[in-house]
Amino acid sequence: MSNYSGTGGDPPVPFLPGNSFADPNRDNFRKSHAFDYRSGTPVEMDVPAKMDTTVPSRPQSTQQRFRGTGQQDGEFVPAFAGLDGKVLRFDAFTAEQVPENLTEPFRVRIFTILYHLVDDSVQINEHKQQNSGHAQGVFMKRHRVPRKDPKPGEEFVSLFDFADTKTVQLYSRDFHLTGCNDFTQQFYEVNGMSLQFETHIPEDKYMTMRLATASRSGRNTATPGPGDESMEMGGFRPDSQASMSSMTSVGGTKRDMREKFLKYANKVLRFYGQWDDRGSMFGQKLEYVINYFLQDDKVEVLEVKKNNSGRDPFPKLVKKQRIPRSFRGVPSVGSKESDFEDQYINDQDLLVGTTIEVFGRDMYLYDCDEFTRDYYRQQYGIEQSGNLLQADALVEFPSMPLPPYNGFGSEHDSLASYFNLIPKPRRYDAGKQATLDAIIFRWKAKFDMDKMTAPNPDDHKRRFVVSYFMGDGSISIYEPPIQNSGFMGGKFLERQRVIKHNSPEGFGDWMTDQDLLIDLPGTVWINGYPFVLLETDKFTLRYVNKGNIDSFVNVDTIHAKLRNKFTGTKREILNVFRMLDEEKQGVVTLDDLVNVIRKFNFELDEDEMIALMAKWDQAKEGVINYERFVDTIF
Repeated sequence: MSNYSGTGGDPPVPFLPGNSFADPNRDNFRKSHAFDYRSGTPVEMDVPAKMDTTVPSRPQSTQQRFRGTGQQDGEFVPAFAGLDGKVLRFDAFTAEQVPENLTEPFRVRIFTILYHLVDDSVQINEHKQQNSGHAQGVFMKRHRVPRKDPKPGEEFVSLFDFADTKTVQLYSRDFHLTGCNDFTQQFYEVNGMSLQFETHIPEDKYMTMRLATASRSGRNTATPGPGDESMEMGGFRPDSQASMSSMTSVGGTKRDMREKFLKYANKVLRFYGQWDDRGSMFGQKLEYVINYFLQDDKVEVLEVKKNNSGRDPFPKLVKKQRIPRSFRGVPSVGSKESDFEDQYINDQDLLVGTTIEVFGRDMYLYDCDEFTRDYYRQQYGIEQSGNLLQADALVEFPSMPLPPYNGFGSEHDSLASYFNLIPKPRRYDAGKQATLDAIIFRWKAKFDMDKMTAPNPDDHKRRFVVSYFMGDGSISIYEPPIQNSGFMGGKFLERQRVIKHNSPEGFGDWMTDQDLLIDLPGTVWINGYPFVLLETDKFTLRYVNKGNIDSFVNVDTIHAKLRNKFTGTKREILNVFRMLDEEKQGVVTLDDLVNVIRKFNFELDEDEMIALMAKWDQAKEGVINYERFVDTIF
């Protein structure tokens, strides 16, 4: 930078504070920057070279500078904004060789080439033709196409490659240009370039043959253009009397199908069928639902899924279609469905109790729904039968016999070794075990001398206590020792589970509480010994009688026991009750009754006391009439 500042023609002034001033000739007030746009491309800005110019004697304003020139600066538009959305469109074709085909040496394919000016990318779309055998539509996605022989700065195909040529090569494929739109033509003319196009498109023999065949049959298979009405009514061209007659042929099929659709839309006949396949290996009876659609006479067969059947849950055995009455193979190529109209199943073939063939499977129709019954009743006057499905006979499969007891461990251990290579321990219900462990039934017993095979003469003196444990169903027998009897007493049978008498050898049935809860006295066999159960404890009696004390405690017996135990006089016991009756109402409480019984040592246990109170306090008031109590007993 110079050390002096000033205008041209003036002597240099030192560039010091206070010596600088604004240049009145300056016409550029933009902010300084290092980058700029040039031809729509961002580039680095070149620093302008310093130029020595003469300075007029007086400064010139911007208005004076452009006065009379008639030239103004236009608005700057970058290339990406000005060319966005502007596309060059070309029509083209390719001729592909068809090897080993004498009648069709090549196949003609029609394309549209789109060239996007904003980024020089190319996209190719193929015209759609019916039954052409090609995946038509977007043939090449939009992208920049590299040249076959690139040069520095010319690596990709540009718009200049489409000028002055009839063929454009993209990825080694020759595209022959046949035309373009008006915008493309004007664009090249403005830029001083010309376009050339092929004037003749080769004949595609394959498409020509198909069009000739379609014209003879009255159909149009050409690609429909905008506004083309040739695709109406499923491809028929109803512009001639012949085509109209073909539409109404075969008994007015089109008209009949339309009438049936309007009358029976969404109306379905439902039958339930069964296929017996037990004649084949691993075959079985299978049930199906047969739906007959009245609107188009089509049938679908659905398999009924059952739990644990071992079969895959296929939703459909036969999809919705017309089913022939007797399947004899696939029809030949070119045959029509109308040629076999009388060979398909219709609603008159479906009756409950009959059998239909579904592609080689004989379906027995055993039932239908209510709508189907009403339809046949109104349409044909036929009353469909009820459910004709018969239950299969119960088949008992042979079971393997259990092996005999091998002598190792208990019977349970031997049985567990049969079911598992490594025996598993027995499973117990901990909650049930804890509840039932407290329930123990006991009986006083002796030997049944009449049923013993070799009795000892002194065995009639022996007494036993038989205990049954509800927790695990085990039994133990204890013999109370008797002095000078010759028997030591103690454990007669260790606690264990006992097999019933006369059970088969090996795995018999275990004894349960029902085998011991019998009428007393009664005989039971335990490990080959006959025991007579003489009496039982009160806990067992309560369990047997379900808590009803009156069923095992006799009140008359209690009265007799009190009468026999009492040694005093009637007046004496009355005086005791009157002393307890402070209000002189002739009644005492139940607690007072208990105290009187204990005072005279009547020796009643808890169950007898409860039974006595229940007898004399039937009103549940907690008091008894002691005078009537004394008069009745004493």
